Amino acid sequence: MNVMYSSENYYVVEFPGRHGIELVDKTTGRAGFLEGAIEEKFRATMADLAKGEPSEESMDEFLGLYGALLFHSVALH
Repeated sequence: MNVMYSSENYYVVEFPGRHGIELVDKTTGRAGFLEGAIEEKFRATMADLAKGEPSEESMDEFLGLYGALLFHSVALH
């Protein structure tokens, strides 16, 4: 597990060998696993954003665009 991004609002983790990214919205307690074409587009856009040293607010705004895909409740155990 590699943390790609973490802020007060979001957590983005990649799982080597699994070809996917988990996106967690800390404010809503929802998560989603991105894979396939969506994961590839997400990863490419994150890389482009990182080149410009974006603010936390702009990264969180980008991640918020994926909110409709986050339908798993996060549970602590």
